[in-house]
Order: sequence, then structure tokens, then C-alpha cells
Amino acid sequence: MCGFSAYFHFDSTEPFKALDLETSLQYIQHRGPDSSGIFVSDCGRCGLGHARLSIIDLTGGQQPLSNASKDIHAVVNGELYDFERIRAELEQKGYSFKTKSDSEIVLPLYEEYGLSFLEHLRGEFAVCIFDSRRNRFIIARDRFGIKPLFYTIQNGTLLVASEMKAFIPMGLKAEWNVDCIMNGGELLGNKTCLKGVYKLPPAHYLVAQPNGFFEIRSYWDADYPEKNVKDTRSVDEMIQGVRERLMESIRLRLRADVPVGVYLSGGIDSSCVAGIATAILREKNPQAKIKAFTISFKDSKDHDESAIADRTAQFIDADFEKLELTENDLLENFEESVWHIEAPQINLNGVGKFMLSKLVRDRGYKVVLTGEGSDEHFAGYTLFYRDYLREPDNAGPEEFRVTDDERAGLSKSLLETLGKNAASTKQPRLDDYEELVKTSKAVNGVTGYVFLSKVFSLTPKNFKPEVFQKYGQPNPAFNMVETINGIARAKANKKWHPLHTSLYIENHTMLPNYLCNALGDRSEMAHSVEARTPFLDHPLCEYVNGLPPSVKIKIEKDGNLNEKWILKEAVKPYITEEIYKRIKHPYIAPSSQGKGEVVTNLINRLLSKENIERLGWASYDKVYESKQAFFDSGDMLLFKDMLMLMSYVIISQRFNVAPYSV
Repeated sequence: MCGFSAYFHFDSTEPFKALDLETSLQYIQHRGPDSSGIFVSDCGRCGLGHARLSIIDLTGGQQPLSNASKDIHAVVNGELYDFERIRAELEQKGYSFKTKSDSEIVLPLYEEYGLSFLEHLRGEFAVCIFDSRRNRFIIARDRFGIKPLFYTIQNGTLLVASEMKAFIPMGLKAEWNVDCIMNGGELLGNKTCLKGVYKLPPAHYLVAQPNGFFEIRSYWDADYPEKNVKDTRSVDEMIQGVRERLMESIRLRLRADVPVGVYLSGGIDSSCVAGIATAILREKNPQAKIKAFTISFKDSKDHDESAIADRTAQFIDADFEKLELTENDLLENFEESVWHIEAPQINLNGVGKFMLSKLVRDRGYKVVLTGEGSDEHFAGYTLFYRDYLREPDNAGPEEFRVTDDERAGLSKSLLETLGKNAASTKQPRLDDYEELVKTSKAVNGVTGYVFLSKVFSLTPKNFKPEVFQKYGQPNPAFNMVETINGIARAKANKKWHPLHTSLYIENHTMLPNYLCNALGDRSEMAHSVEARTPFLDHPLCEYVNGLPPSVKIKIEKDGNLNEKWILKEAVKPYITEEIYKRIKHPYIAPSSQGKGEVVTNLINRLLSKENIERLGWASYDKVYESKQAFFDSGDMLLFKDMLMLMSYVIISQRFNVAPYSV
């Protein structure tokens, strides 16, 4: 787990100029504080810089890496699992290794298979390769976007890095990408809030040539079964299939030359990871204990799951430690967390993870296992319910089937419940956004993503009217639909069950951009902590994707919808009865009600007239109205707008973004 910064000059009549990789690496030293290294090609066209967090082969795994003939060079960020088996196979083919690190397998795999080397990689990774033999430059990102990877072209040079801030000493002149800001692209797509700076999409690679040509292609994508073809497997076989693959994923992720801990909440995802990891560790050492870390929101009982986590820790006899936080603690760390995340915060969840990661590092841990990715594959959110009920599950087990009348009744009841919940929590109802629901026609009528499009985007009234004249009215939901490729949209309309379409959209929008970024890599690596996500092991995900919808969300005899049913059955031996029966409760940090000196001072200081006008695209009068309305009402959606606007002010200051001129 590391970070890298690199450049590739396109052809020019001027001599190639060496860029300041050393300072660039200093900007991301938190990703790799243990050592650093730089390679610059003899011709001067390419430079590779690497900041290392040593996890495997602590003394020998230095980067950049080079092959035996010194004509292929690479830097790698992340972890590659099952590397010892792959290494042995490559040695049988005649390849030799200089280190014992997992990263080194990238070079011989590339030599052996060319661009198809990516299908042999398992894990979370970002890779950069300079092939001087073919005179080309390659970057690639893991299948789910667990590891970040950005690119931009500045002054005829392709720059790539693990974080955007690494571009600053290499010549980035930051400007706003207003269209992205209006349409939620920072949190729901592959654009960034900075003009000309992009994320390499998950499961894609980029190949650049000296003449300036480059292309981006996919090497993997999620798929789901034909919705009208019966699955002939027994339910027990499916349960066992999930259990075996999840255990294998966790077993691989326990491999490290440093201690491994776990993030533990009150939910099934982290609880089963902790339980299974403990069982695996005790195969060799019956007295083994895993270190478990959790957050306690001591002033907010509605958000504090630490008591449940404590009971799980007692059940598995873990070494348990909790970090007690108040909302003021979160607010006081807000600015620094935004600098590391480089994206707008919509709540204080990411700040909580940011602070928990600091505790982990302070306790001497570099690696933790986490539960991200489970809800996106086992259908853990209520926003999936409506899409699940749109069509019958013709592929599922016969004993799980319900009549069309029963399904219609459940769907009607669900809509009524969602409406009541929306009113009581001041959350948006799907039906309130008729113009957004129209976008669902492109994806067979699913609407789960519509709610996300509102939550993850800035309310339009905060923009200047002139911005709408240039870019039109924002439509984040449309942006989400167009983020997924045309082949997937065609499958959504012809092949997939609506639940699977809804899962696909979330996996390609919210998962890589929010869960894996704000709540994942960026909050953890800010304090040099590597988080490993067993639920995002692609063999496990491919298996779960192939299961019928009704074993993911089971309709019980009493008419209740039981989310992640098959996961609960698969991990039942490793969790408490309390966790097995508990209804899904997402990790949510306390949200301010607009009262208190800390929140008032923070908002007034960051959302000053000077700061808002410097953005250039925001209307200070409208922002002021929103700010006062929040102080008066404590409305959650208004708080979301306050956090997003403050985030952009922080990015403006830290990146010295030029004011936008309408």
C-alpha cells in the first residue's frame, strides 16, 4: 500500500524537462512514509516516483521496480493477493525475482501476457508501467476503484498520481470543472471538480504513446444472469458457495508482515469479517486475538453502535478499543479531512473514519480489514427494495417465490412507508423528482439511484443564474445513468432483473467514488493505514452477482423484506444472534442541528462572502439564505449543502483554484 506520482512527455521540439517528482511525493508522503524512490528514463521522457508504506517484504520491497533487462519499469499502489502462487508459476516459466513483495509480480505478468496481465491480478491496486521497449506508458486501476488513480495533461505532458495534490508541484494550474460540480460528478462519476483532471475509471487501463495518442479501455465488468433462466442450484449450495469464497477472501487478506486489525461496527459486514478472521487465525494459534477498532458517538445514542460492537468483540474474544467522538470533534477535523479526500463531504462520516484511522496508526497498526462493498453486492440498502419488487424473480428457488398480487401489495406498502419516513426525516422522496425519474427509462425503470443523485449533489439554488445559462439545469440522476456504459444499459433493459440493474449502477457510481474514496482509501491513507476489503474480492463478487435476487432480499412469510439474507445464513456460525437478527443500520455520524458555537463558527468562517465570491460559480445571496435557514431549522439536506460548499472553499484555498468567471 503506497502512493505514486509519474509523468510521460509527449513528443516536442523542445528537450524533455525533468519534473519535480521529489516534491510531488512529499505532497502524498502520508501514503508512504517508510521510504521513497524515483526513476527517470535515460531519454528523459518518463519519470516514476513512489512513496512506500511497507506491508510485505519490509526491507526488500523498494520501488520503482525494473525487470531483468531494465527496459520495463513500474510503480504499484495497493495489495495483490495470492501473489505467492502466481510468483511460483512465473518462476517455473523462467522469471526471476529480486524481492519477496507482492508488487513485483506485475513486471513478469506484463512481459508474459502484455495488457492481459490485468486479468491475473487479484486485489486492490493502481499500477503505472513504462515500457521503453515499445515506448509506451500504461496505467491501470483495480476492478472496483478501491485504489485512487488520477490523470491530467499539462503543457504536453501526461501526469498521473494517486492523489490530485501530487500534481501541484508538477505544474497544475487548478480551475473549476463547474459542470461536474453541478451534476454530482465528483462523488458519482469519473470527473473531478478540477478542470482537466480525471479519475481513471475502475477496471480500466490507459495506454499512451509518444505522439500524444492515448486510449482508455475496460478489462473487466460486472455481469448478472438472465432473469428468466431458472437457477438449478440448491439454497444450501448457494449458502456454502458464499461462505467458502468469503473465507478465502479474508484468509488472503490476513497475509501481511505487520499486525492486522479490523474495523468493527454494529453491522453484519464488519462483524462477520472479524469473526471469520478470528476463526482463521485460531487454526494455527488457538489463543489468537484480533485487534478491533470502533467509533463511539458518545453524545448521540441514535448513531452510537459501540455497545453492539463491544458485544461482538466479547463473542469472538477480540482485543477491543473504541474511539469516543463528539460532533465537535468531527467538525474540528473537517478541514483536514477534506484536504485528504479532495472531494466534497456530504456528511461527517468520512471525518469519523479519518479520525479512527489516526487511532489505528497510533496503536502501531498499518493494516485493517473493513466491511465496505457488502451492501452493493448483497443488496443491503432499503433503496434497493423498490427495484427488487418491480418484477418477479423467475430465476430464484421455488420456495422463495411469491405471487404477483403479494409482490404488488408489498410494493405499495413499501412506497407508503418510504413516503412517511421521508416526511419524518426530511429526506427527499423518490416521487418528488418526476423529472429525474424519467431518466430511469434508460435502465428499465429502476429508481434506486435517484435518491443518491439528490443526496450526493449540491442543491441547484446555490448556483449563480448565469451558470445555468451556460450548462443548463443540473441532472445528477442522468449523469449517473450515463456513467455506466451502453452495453450495461442494454442488459438492464433486456437481460437483468431490476434489482441487479440497481446494484450495477451503485457499484459504478457511489461505491468507487464515495465508499472507496471518502470513507475508504483517502480517510485511511491520510494516516498511513491500509484498509483491505474482503467483500470486494472479485471472485466472491462474481459468484454473488450470479445468485438470484430472492436470496439476496428474501420476502419472509410475514411480508417483511430480509436484506442480505444469504450473507446472514453464510456467516451465521461466526456472528452473534443479535447481529444475525439485526435490521440494517448504516454507519452514520451525528448530523448537526445548526446549534452550537463550533458548527456556527465553522460555517460562518468558511462560507464568508469573500470565500463564496472567490469560487465564482456560487451565489452568495442564495448561500446566505441556505445558511440562515439551516441555523433556524437544522434541516439535514441544508447541512449537506453547507458541508459541500465548505468543502469547495477548502479545495479552493488548498489548491489555489482560480475563481470561475461566468
